Amino acid sequence: MNLSKLFEGQKVVRKKIIETNGLEGQDLVQNSILALRVELGELANEQRSWKHWSKDRAPRTFVREDCPDCKKKGYYRGNPPKDKDKGVHGLGNHWYHCERCKGFLVIDKNPLLEEYADCISFALELALELGIESGAKVEEILIPYSARKNITKMLNQVYLSISDLEININYHYARKNAVLSEYNGLLTNLITLGILLGFDYEQIETAYFEKNAINLKRQEEGY
Repeated sequence: MNLSKLFEGQKVVRKKIIETNGLEGQDLVQNSILALRVELGELANEQRSWKHWSKDRAPRTFVREDCPDCKKKGYYRGNPPKDKDKGVHGLGNHWYHCERCKGFLVIDKNPLLEEYADCISFALELALELGIESGAKVEEILIPYSARKNITKMLNQVYLSISDLEININYHYARKNAVLSEYNGLLTNLITLGILLGFDYEQIETAYFEKNAINLKRQEEGY
């Protein structure tokens, strides 16, 4: 995984957020820690396997939405657009290119992966806030066979890693090596969680940059 590439992408969004919201010079570390915890909770909510009280414990990996741009123009799945040269749009003949749905009149999403991408975003943001991104790295990931299906345990481990990092930030802020070590542990656990959820590095990077583009657009539109 090319962390440098991910950090460069996050720097662009972070710069826009700071400029747009007048946050220059503000310490946003605690905000970023809380945001990461919230996003991890939203990820867990989409994962669902830990909800032993519910019969609906299947991960939310697919949802199909109508494209808001197409609907605004009066297009929907039962009423596709027409072209004088190409005729009626067929869902198997995607000549109509909507920038949101890419010609399909609908947007297919993976809520679980999207929430995971948000977690990655705030993990990167946290390193940028702490000024330690240059030393951030994912340690060798070795997942014991007994833990390969224990996603609940890994979710809790990521929460614990966030708390361990926060303690180091609060008590050893001047000792950046200690903070960096805890951060790398958090990052490794977060990537390990992604692997346990069934994502590979390519999926994670693609999902991150797709959400990165959305986040940037939101700032430009006054989110």
